[in-house]
Amino acid sequence: MSCAQFIAQAGALLPVNADAHVLANRGGATIHVEEIYPRDIVFHRRVFATIGDLARAIGVEPEWLRAQLLVYCGLFHIVGTLEDKQVVAVASMRRNAMKDEELHAFWQDSKDHIVARVLPLVGNEVTRERLHQAVESF
Repeated sequence: MSCAQFIAQAGALLPVNADAHVLANRGGATIHVEEIYPRDIVFHRRVFATIGDLARAIGVEPEWLRAQLLVYCGLFHIVGTLEDKQVVAVASMRRNAMKDEELHAFWQDSKDHIVARVLPLVGNEVTRERLHQAVESF
């Protein structure tokens, strides 16, 4: 069994994947669950959706833009050099790696960089304004 994933809904844990269904169907077994990092999942999804929309608008992959934003915000480490170029490792934004407060701080820092560096790359003015409103709305 790998990792059973559940979602909390209406005071109950509902199985999400096959491993979770197997675990949930064990009769009489007590399951101890510990939430490592509580997450405002709505905020998390809005951040990732907005980064995805921005990336599509400028014609890059969402992963590339996310890495750029992490670098702009200083959330990276220089790990060495390779062929006279610095190699960096950006911080992880996985739910179990970045706490909720850190995600909120990252997004607040990112807004200035998005407005100054990313939005000017959007060619369509209507799209640029819609994305600007989306970024500033939360």
